Amino acid sequence: MTTLIAPGLNALMVEQMSNDEYHARPEHSSSQLKDMLRSGAHFYSNHILKEVERESKASMDFGTLAHTLFLEPEQFDDEFVIAPKFDRRTKAGKEEALAWEQAHAGKILVTDEQVEGAKRIVANLKMLSSYADMQNNYGMAEASIFYTDPVFDLQLRVRPDFHIVPCDVFPNGMILDLKTTTDARPNEFSRKCANFGYDLSAAMYREGFQQYYKTEEKPPFIFLVAESAIPFNVKQYKASDLFLSVGEARYNKAKSLLAESLLINEWGGYSLEMEEIFLPSYMTKQALENDFN
Repeated sequence: MTTLIAPGLNALMVEQMSNDEYHARPEHSSSQLKDMLRSGAHFYSNHILKEVERESKASMDFGTLAHTLFLEPEQFDDEFVIAPKFDRRTKAGKEEALAWEQAHAGKILVTDEQVEGAKRIVANLKMLSSYADMQNNYGMAEASIFYTDPVFDLQLRVRPDFHIVPCDVFPNGMILDLKTTTDARPNEFSRKCANFGYDLSAAMYREGFQQYYKTEEKPPFIFLVAESAIPFNVKQYKASDLFLSVGEARYNKAKSLLAESLLINEWGGYSLEMEEIFLPSYMTKQALENDFN
């Protein structure tokens, strides 16, 4: 494990820290700030009481597999094992499967089909111009950055999938984030960005990056998006200025709420007042357009 200290001593970077070590750290992450935006009660339940509900295991495992084969293929044998097929309809088959799983405890079990699918994703990602940037400029995969928020004095952490170190070609560096999804087309992926708060994550990653590297400006943020089913199409997107501005606003709001809640130790839920409910703006727009056509 390599620790790199930033010149200002208010940020540090650790290379080759395991996922388990990173997620066990006490600093606040982007997922925690997203929960804070939803409600203080969600933050308290998920990150203090640790009652968080996780994404489906199969979806998480395939996404992790694609990340590993693309960004850190040398880690595959340490983290994954390909599961043979057992006849679980029989008692003997069930016993064999259980014994095999116990023998490989601690590793992520994947199938040959999943590995082949992830390899197709990797091959498609390598056709993107962003991959050439990754190959032609010095960068790091899964480096962990720990820093102090300059406004609220919160201790924070980020772990970009890949970043390019500031250089002549990219004077402010570059952050690249790999996402697997069911539909990588612009309209569908932008909705996923909204639903999962990718804008807030981008804002936080960029701030941590700038705190460490002391760049004049924050780095551009690139999404590498891969579909998780045949034909495993891929897209690359650069987060727009408007995307990043919205993310900055929501990121700052989340930090403010977290700092206040930590100070007064109050973790409220939703408002109990009666409110009107509306359809999403895109549905209203579509309805009005159809009415006038």
